[in-house]
Amino acid sequence: MSNYVVCHYAKCYGPPVSYTTHIERRKADGSEHVPYNIKRSDLTKHNREFIPEAKKTGRTAAIEKRLMAVKRQIDKEGNEYERKIRKDQVCCIEIRLSASPEAMAEIIAQGRLLDWCRESVKWAQREHGKENIVSAVLHMDEETPHLHVSLVPVVQGESKKQATTKKRLAKDKEMAAAEGAEAPKKKRRYKKKADASTLRLCADDIMTKSGLKRRQTEYAEVMAQFGLRRGEEGSPARHKELAQYYKEHCEEMHVRLDEVLAELAKVENLLVKKDAEIESRDKVIRQKEDEISGKESELAEKNREIARQQRELEELKPKVEEERSKFDTLFTANEYLEGVELSADRLLASYDSREKEVRKIEMEALERINKASISILARKDVERLAKENAGLKLLVSGKDSEIEKARGETEKERKAREKAEADTERLQTTTNASMAALVRRHPLEIKLLKELVSIGVDRPEWQDRILGGDTIRFKPCSWTDPSNGKDIPKEYYQEVEIKMENSGQDSFISMCGMRIADFFKQIWAKVTEALGLKKKQEEEQRRQQKPESPRRGMKM
Repeated sequence: MSNYVVCHYAKCYGPPVSYTTHIERRKADGSEHVPYNIKRSDLTKHNREFIPEAKKTGRTAAIEKRLMAVKRQIDKEGNEYERKIRKDQVCCIEIRLSASPEAMAEIIAQGRLLDWCRESVKWAQREHGKENIVSAVLHMDEETPHLHVSLVPVVQGESKKQATTKKRLAKDKEMAAAEGAEAPKKKRRYKKKADASTLRLCADDIMTKSGLKRRQTEYAEVMAQFGLRRGEEGSPARHKELAQYYKEHCEEMHVRLDEVLAELAKVENLLVKKDAEIESRDKVIRQKEDEISGKESELAEKNREIARQQRELEELKPKVEEERSKFDTLFTANEYLEGVELSADRLLASYDSREKEVRKIEMEALERINKASISILARKDVERLAKENAGLKLLVSGKDSEIEKARGETEKERKAREKAEADTERLQTTTNASMAALVRRHPLEIKLLKELVSIGVDRPEWQDRILGGDTIRFKPCSWTDPSNGKDIPKEYYQEVEIKMENSGQDSFISMCGMRIADFFKQIWAKVTEALGLKKKQEEEQRRQQKPESPRRGMKM
């Protein structure tokens, strides 16, 4: 980092008030003056004058007061006389003291800015006399903080020209004495020349090359305590006037502009060729767009059919649930009937075995009757067996009726079950077809549906109308920004038109003719602007109500 000091001397030509306007930021009539090079106008209030006399009367009055000491003087005899000051006389020298921008920023960060200002003013007063330093103003509102030290170039003694004339006259006398000639006569002077105690204005005695080099070195030695050092001595770098700098800059820009224009000419030739190629490609694109528009109409028709099937699917879902519950009931009844049939089969098998036994006993009884050898005991057995046979026949007949009845109920339940299974299979087929149709939705439509859902438009009939090309208008209501999840304030509710813009890959959902993100961005910009204006008004009211306190100096 280059922590170089800046110690620049410049002569001030013209009346002092012209430079005072820039330094004090005020015009001669007391109105505020804002120079073109101010970077931070809010920091102008931190500008500070370090010379008490100039702080009371102003820089111009302080310069005039010091010049009065030169105009009115007393000679050796004690008589007061007046020395005139030419109109083109340099009455003030501006000393600009500063450092590199990085070094000044570091000094401010360390809280040593006021110490730097005081040390700089003390050095200038030691170098040129405390009475000649009439003003020292710190500027904080420009790009780099710096001091404007105003020096009135008052010196004592005879001028360089007068000393040179005396030396030349003494030399002429010596040469004349050596040659034996008459010494040259001294030219008659009508003006009173300065002696060792005479005060006079002379900027040239201060603005010597050797003096300026010496002051650069001495000022850098004083500023070493702040980490600053002298610039490179004998550096080829030279200060350029602002006009010269901008002149060279403009010449460079003109050269660069010529190069850019040559490049643009080449680009224009390429653009002409590209335009011809683009025109031919546009024809192909328009043909493809016509084909795409036809396909889009077909796709819209398919989408409407898919929406209709989706609605039918939603209507069939409760029926499917109802039929499924009936199927579960029939399945339970079928299991019960299968158990009843199994028990009936077992009863029939028992009946067949008893019937065979009864037939066998009847045959044996008939044989005994035919042989007339039937005893009373046999008759009783026959009667008993007959009664049992009759009871078995009644039991079998009752079971037969129960079996027939159960078989009839089983047949009805079987038919109902088959019907329910057929309805379930048909509903499942319809559901699969609807789901497949939903899966085959175009990805562009899925993207548009996501945009609609993100702003709360989730009703199918609204979605179908918007995707079909219609415009839906919503009354003023609350809308939620999908990017941050915040609701817009109530005072910014408005009537909103939602529709689909463009076609194909460029299609999007628009709100009031803008993309969704741009719509909410515009609203939040209005909210931010309103809040900023309200804050400024409140600050202005507080500033008007609060009395202005007297300035006691700048705190850093």
